[in-house]
Amino acid sequence: MADASPPSIPRSWAATIIVLYVLFLLYSILLAGQPLLGLLPALIIIPLYLLWRFLVAIEAIADAQQRIAHQQDQKK
Repeated sequence: MADASPPSIPRSWAATIIVLYVLFLLYSILLAGQPLLGLLPALIIIPLYLLWRFLVAIEAIADAQQRIAHQQDQKK
């Protein structure tokens, strides 16, 4: 079986993403004067994160089904 994906984003990645988002949000509000521009990265990052979590869940289900099938084969 292949190695499973990590269950969560590494803290260094999460911290980097948060810092970059805050900087972009500050830029959009203070310099560009367009607060809605600051929502654009969130509209991209959040669906990507949810898609990644969905794929991790599907991978866990497939792994569990493989383990169940392997155990049933060993009983026969």
